[in-house]
Amino acid sequence: MCGFSIPEDPDFAMHLRRTCLTITLGSAMNNLEALCEEIARAFDAPIAWIGFLSDHGEEIAGAWGSKANHVSLEKSLATRIADEREPVVVTDVSRDPRFSGHPLVTASPGIRFYAAAPILDSEAHFLGAISVADRTARNATPAQLAVLRLAARSVMAEIASRELLLESSERFREFFEQSGDFVVSIAPGGRLLHANETALTTLGIACGASLLDAAAPDHADDLRAAIDSVFETGSLTRIETVFINTNGDQITLEGTLRPKISGAQPVLARAILRDVTDRKHFESQLSSARDAALEAARVKTQFLSNVSHEIRTPMNGITGMIDLLLSTQLDAEQQDYLHQARSGAEQLLSIVHNILYISNVEGASLDAALVDFDLHRTMQRIVDVISVEALGKDIEVSFVSDPALPLVCRGNRSKLQRIVTNLLENAVKFTSHGSVSLHVALERETDTHHVIRFEVRDTGIGIADEDRLLLFERFMQLDAGATRRFAGAGLGLATARHLVETLGGIMDVESAPGKGSTFWLTIPFPKVRDGLRPVTTSDLDLKGMRVLVLDALPTSRRLLTHYLESAWQMRVDVAEGLPTAMQMLREATGDPYRIFFFDRLQDPDPLPLLEQLREDPTITLPGLVLLTNIGSPLDIDAMRAAGIRAHVSKPLGQHELFEAISVAVSHDAISFARPVMTAEATPPPLALTDVDRGSIRILLAEDNFLNMKLTMSQLQKLGFRADSVANGKELLDVLTQKNYNVVLMDCQMPIMDGYAATIEIRRRESLIGARHYIIAMTANALEGDRERCLAAGMDDYLAKPTRLDDLERAILTWAGRIETGS
Repeated sequence: MCGFSIPEDPDFAMHLRRTCLTITLGSAMNNLEALCEEIARAFDAPIAWIGFLSDHGEEIAGAWGSKANHVSLEKSLATRIADEREPVVVTDVSRDPRFSGHPLVTASPGIRFYAAAPILDSEAHFLGAISVADRTARNATPAQLAVLRLAARSVMAEIASRELLLESSERFREFFEQSGDFVVSIAPGGRLLHANETALTTLGIACGASLLDAAAPDHADDLRAAIDSVFETGSLTRIETVFINTNGDQITLEGTLRPKISGAQPVLARAILRDVTDRKHFESQLSSARDAALEAARVKTQFLSNVSHEIRTPMNGITGMIDLLLSTQLDAEQQDYLHQARSGAEQLLSIVHNILYISNVEGASLDAALVDFDLHRTMQRIVDVISVEALGKDIEVSFVSDPALPLVCRGNRSKLQRIVTNLLENAVKFTSHGSVSLHVALERETDTHHVIRFEVRDTGIGIADEDRLLLFERFMQLDAGATRRFAGAGLGLATARHLVETLGGIMDVESAPGKGSTFWLTIPFPKVRDGLRPVTTSDLDLKGMRVLVLDALPTSRRLLTHYLESAWQMRVDVAEGLPTAMQMLREATGDPYRIFFFDRLQDPDPLPLLEQLREDPTITLPGLVLLTNIGSPLDIDAMRAAGIRAHVSKPLGQHELFEAISVAVSHDAISFARPVMTAEATPPPLALTDVDRGSIRILLAEDNFLNMKLTMSQLQKLGFRADSVANGKELLDVLTQKNYNVVLMDCQMPIMDGYAATIEIRRRESLIGARHYIIAMTANALEGDRERCLAAGMDDYLAKPTRLDDLERAILTWAGRIETGS
């Protein structure tokens, strides 16, 4: 009778059999309560009931655990699942939007679990439901669902007479006729078979007409496609369509088309459509407001960027001219005036930087690049600058560094510099006498990170407890009145805290009025491989080096020329424009330029022309240094494509300029240091008692110009001679023309890496009997890297950056083998 297979679980098999027996015995109405009892026991739930919907509420035909015979529409759970055609299980109704705010959920009895099977008539109209509920959230097993499904089908077949079914069906129809939703049934093609009063009166159509006639013209095709899909696939189809109501207004309806299958074919489709016009209008307003806010932020960011650029341009000239004056003969009073002027200029630039940072935060354009940097050196440079700003005050500015700090940190150096600079500037501003000090220490260490603590201590005015919460608010100052003693825009501390948070750190302050303040922060830095040390450029000799300068701003050009000529005795030529500069580069064949400084304020853009110059075989392209403004966007990929590996921001600082020069010269060194290949006789094997370092022939394979320059300088310091190549293919070509005793092999190189080059060298050696001593030089220092190098045929292994004593040991190990004949 039921058409169900009995589950293998014996307990639930018993419940199913008893359910079938209960339904079939006696009159239907007399056995509904017994049926509810069996359902409640099967679910181990306190309450189960059978209810039918009417226009007055849910009529309870049978129940277990409850004596109610009527439930209002407001409290009926069945009304919330009236569009379902299969059993429903809700593990926690408090989290289901269909039951949001339901009084039986939010108040007594506090229902959490709910399961129900819909009771349908022969046309699949919803009449009511068999429901079971519990106060505890949980799930239902397949066997429990089988009991519920069987009970629903059996109720339809056995408990109601035709009059009861017709009456229930009529109640169902009345319920939906009075519904504010649009209830429709359609035939293939969209012909309207049935519609409730809401649909007919609002859309102004009649049964027999096409639902497509009521759709807005620009949405009719989408509705037609959805209707065709339902009848072609026989599956549910979600629709959202704009219709025209009887007033000529557009309304948006959404719902689901549900097909009715007969003979394996969809014969009609039903839908309950809800008017979501107000919601869509609200969403559109939100979207427009969001777009307007984003556009306003973009315009403001662009405006602030332009304004800051206009401010920085004359500031470049001011700071440059001050630097020029400071390098001349001045008395003590004049020097003091100039230092005060320079301090004021630096403070103004700091405010501009903070404004530009705030605009970048709102415009979501912050740089988050991680680099390896010398933490101690970075902090010392900041303190040196702040010390100049503190001139004229009775303040001692100092820096205290923990010896346990890592030599090299990995992180966003620019953000860290801005944080510490803002805190030190704030401390100097609010301290009239005493001291301002920066303390940096290793707070703790994890397997992956160093957590470093920064403290800026001052003996200034201090801060009251009630004012501490306002410290880190933008544009907020504690003495914000018209007669306030301290200048500033109120951005420094807010900017600092925001930057700290973006780096995953925390920041706070300890202070008391009249006792000074300690601003502290902790930031986690990813660990850098052991042995990595800062790269120094202290041995770089720039005297007599020929350079070319192209700068559209006369003041900036004059300052740059002063640094190059006075500080480093370089030979400087100045180009009046880009075409002149290009011609000067072409003509400098006998005495080529080593560095070309240029800015982007040129017409045409110099980057494409530089790419052309790189392809010109008659030109020795120098190291390229791009002059930029602080905060200006940089297209790193375009710079690299044009051969630019160094840039320096204006206003020009001597230290930053020297770093850019060292990088540019290192990049350019391969053009000047690469040996001219000539055939030479193979030197006899060395038998050295006192090692003659000058006679050892060394070939370095290294693609990174800065690393190549560093290693070549180290070898020179150790008294060795060396040639260099940029990749494994070049190395193999050189080895066919010259003989070398030692090969220093970088492992990661383009075209051919060190591993492949070593394997090929060993293959060639097996044919001629000679052998080179190959020393691996690699930045990889993980477990197994040494073994991989040795497995490729290398003789020794050095981790980068290479220490002088390690490099010397490796080379002299080869010399010792020659001496002993091993």
